Amino acid sequence: MQNKIKRLIKELGIEVKYSDIISNGFFGFKKNKAIIVINENLSEIESALTLLHETAHFLNGDCEKYISNHFQNDNMEFQANRYMIQEVMKMLDEKYDFTPNSNYQKIIDALNLPYHLDGIIIDEFNNIISDKFGTIPYYDSDYFYE
Repeated sequence: MQNKIKRLIKELGIEVKYSDIISNGFFGFKKNKAIIVINENLSEIESALTLLHETAHFLNGDCEKYISNHFQNDNMEFQANRYMIQEVMKMLDEKYDFTPNSNYQKIIDALNLPYHLDGIIIDEFNNIISDKFGTIPYYDSDYFYE
């Protein structure tokens, strides 16, 4: 999974560096060049998730936005997490070929993401199943951020 993510990032022209930092990672610009810095002590799955999250900040132009309050920051982080989960779920579907009988709880457990992101995982799983099998998702998303 991580190699596929790194290819995507390279195609976008983003440099990736690994360093001993306190956070999982961050996105920014250095000499007008996009760069993602990743904590070198993360596991492979944590690195992959962080790479996708930080890539979302690049794609969303988050460095160019002025954040005036914590609600805007929360929304920006939610959108980056959502992108991360969407991309991971697509890759997992390619690998495991999800069916309506697939256990999304195993996905939630394996990704070990903060609890507040479980709903996004379930929504993305249902979107994949809906698209693949022509079914109607059984939920109506009511996320505060949408």
